[in-house]
Amino acid sequence: MTEQSRKVFERLYGKAKTAEDLPWHQDEPPAVLVEALDARAPAAGSALDVGCGAGTCSIYLARRGYRVTAVDFMPQAIGMLNRRSATEGLQINALQADVLAWQAPQAFDVVLDVGCLHSFDEAGRRRYKSQLMRWLAPGGDFVLVHCGRRGWWDWWPIGPSRLSRQALVALLAPELQLRAYRPERLTGMPVFMGLSALVGRYWFQRVA
Repeated sequence: MTEQSRKVFERLYGKAKTAEDLPWHQDEPPAVLVEALDARAPAAGSALDVGCGAGTCSIYLARRGYRVTAVDFMPQAIGMLNRRSATEGLQINALQADVLAWQAPQAFDVVLDVGCLHSFDEAGRRRYKSQLMRWLAPGGDFVLVHCGRRGWWDWWPIGPSRLSRQALVALLAPELQLRAYRPERLTGMPVFMGLSALVGRYWFQRVA
């Protein structure tokens, strides 16, 4: 993550009093996450929420019976998640850490990333994949929400580092196979981020 992007996060979290104050907040989890968990039902196991933010998806996973670990580099995000989980009486292991350096104590059945991977440059993405191979158990599911690149022109100095579907699938191959892809055009973004983006919602499964 660039220093400029880090300052953007710090400014946004500094102004936010609740999860709803964050510009990317959504009340519901990604539909592709629901799809992946439904395919695993009725069994529930362990789940890792990478770059968890204020914890909407962590809360959802815990409600479904998963043992959840949530990691984010922003202390405000972890504070929000801890308050929300305590209110609901849910046990979530929320940790402030750099996901590229954090060492997981065990592999997880489900790994979720809503907007973390696209914070990194090329070198960071390679390190992220190495981490993902430690996090995700064989046969496990990886659900990813990532800004897609629509063409050579779709590059902006601030905000998500965009990758096309083809580049992302190639990055995660051959260990991960694509099960589902749900693209959606997101509008209302700041001018310096291009006003709109193609957001890809992916469901990968690790080869057993």
